[in-house]
Amino acid sequence: MMNTLLVALNAKYIHSNIAVRYLQKYAAPSLSRPPKILELTINNRLDFILDEIFRRSPDILLFSAYIWNVDMVRHLAAEYRKLRPDALIGAGGPEVSYESEAFLRQNPAFDLIVRGEGEETVRCLLTAIESGESWRDIPGLSVREKTGIQTNSPRPALDLAALPFPYAPDLSDAPEQIKYYESSRGCPFQCQYCLSSIEKGVRAAPLDKVFSDLTVFLQAKVRQVKFVDRTFNYDTHRALTIWRFLRDHDNGITNFHFEITAELLNRETLDFLRTVRPEQFQFEIGVQSTNPQTLKAIRRQNNWTALCAIVREIKSFRNIHQHLDLIAGLPYENYESFHRSFNDVYALEPEQFQLGFLKILKGAGLFHDQKKYGLVSRDYPPFEVLYTPELPYEDTLRLKAVEEMVEQYYNSGRFVHTLRWLFSRLEDPFLFYQSLGDRFVSEGRQYESQSLEQRYDFFYRFCEQLPGINAADLAQYLKLDYCLHQRPKRHPDWFPGPDAAALRQRALLFLGREEDRTRYLPDYPQTDPKLLYKLVHLEPFSFDVLNQTEKPVVLLFDYRRRDLLGNARVQPVTLPASE
Repeated sequence: MMNTLLVALNAKYIHSNIAVRYLQKYAAPSLSRPPKILELTINNRLDFILDEIFRRSPDILLFSAYIWNVDMVRHLAAEYRKLRPDALIGAGGPEVSYESEAFLRQNPAFDLIVRGEGEETVRCLLTAIESGESWRDIPGLSVREKTGIQTNSPRPALDLAALPFPYAPDLSDAPEQIKYYESSRGCPFQCQYCLSSIEKGVRAAPLDKVFSDLTVFLQAKVRQVKFVDRTFNYDTHRALTIWRFLRDHDNGITNFHFEITAELLNRETLDFLRTVRPEQFQFEIGVQSTNPQTLKAIRRQNNWTALCAIVREIKSFRNIHQHLDLIAGLPYENYESFHRSFNDVYALEPEQFQLGFLKILKGAGLFHDQKKYGLVSRDYPPFEVLYTPELPYEDTLRLKAVEEMVEQYYNSGRFVHTLRWLFSRLEDPFLFYQSLGDRFVSEGRQYESQSLEQRYDFFYRFCEQLPGINAADLAQYLKLDYCLHQRPKRHPDWFPGPDAAALRQRALLFLGREEDRTRYLPDYPQTDPKLLYKLVHLEPFSFDVLNQTEKPVVLLFDYRRRDLLGNARVQPVTLPASE
């Protein structure tokens, strides 16, 4: 009886791999011995992963290969081949599907590649092996033969009604990880940097199946479910039906992430979205560029005017986080063009602003058109563009520093109030992050990990020198952003802290008064004031940083009540005078 192991190496521990789960669940009813799963991360040592594979001693070893793990997969297959020369070793996934013959020629440890969707192909492979039948002509496989590489006919697309729920019924196989879910496969668009452009059309799972699957997540009260549908709202009516189901069955906890096309949201949908619970939904919206020539080259159909209007309207609802994306290194986009694209998107004030660099993915349109557009990329994963005719490597490198600054200071969510205040006084966001990145690199900070305190200190030192910036006001906004995420263990030297003893005395008096606890901290009705003092934080400010008025204020931060970005609940309070 053959022992099969499906190996997933995720980019982070918090991720979960639904591909290997689909393969396991789909094949299990047809086998006397279903496959097992080994799920680790690329941060595990190669030796550790090899040891864990060998402990399970699979006769059939199948890897889930992606751009972030394919090098490790190659090494692991080669090493396991030494340990088990008789094993059948294969891989599937986007990083091996589209150049399967070349991959097999370059990697002799592999016996086969599963091309495209793997559920039915892997089921047929394993049932054939278990029953002693020939498997080498199974559709969807590329197979190493003695005479060369044999590429079998493609596998017909799967009816998604047959797709199993990927996780254990009680979700015990991914207790702490983000849960991923797909209600459709394919994409109606033809974006040339994306693998989804290869598949024509969209297939959707039946709504009754989708509702049944989503009920499992809702009943378990998982923190987040990420839909991996490439364009979730390709069918406006279907998307609205699913969103209504989620709103009507909301558990008050679970957040659902969707990749959408904003311009497809009609008036009925927008009016509905206004009604959902804050933080129940978050949207990822790919802009990629606002350069018309670039968008035409990559076949990206953006209606920028409509997109801006819809993103701004959703932002006005104050209940849905929006993530907007740009890609550097696309055809015809030079440094100044990217500068404009950056400022165009930044003006929309998304909760997350993702800057990525073009990756030349095997099988995608730009993979075949590299020479046409003069795109020069790395030869190793993740195959990022080094330079283009419009964007020399010096500019790419500078944009890397901009990306790092946006990640640390914008996307971290730890500088929201400070940045909003700064950009009420500064005109060009891109130039700000560019200058911040230049300073970061010139001081050699890219060589070492920065503590949170170092990041705040560096930011203050940079911003205090900017024209028109009042250093004292800057310090107050930075203090607000800092306190929203954690109790300050010490006050940095660039702003004066309160008299700690006097503040503690007044805080304990405040926390000891039942009427104040009932009004401001109803979740702590019987908590001892000294214990409560350790759970919350009270901080005085020289002016009202929440409402931008001159009156001094004391703010109460409750760290047990946080939003999706980790911000503590904050409210102004009046402290009693010291006794």
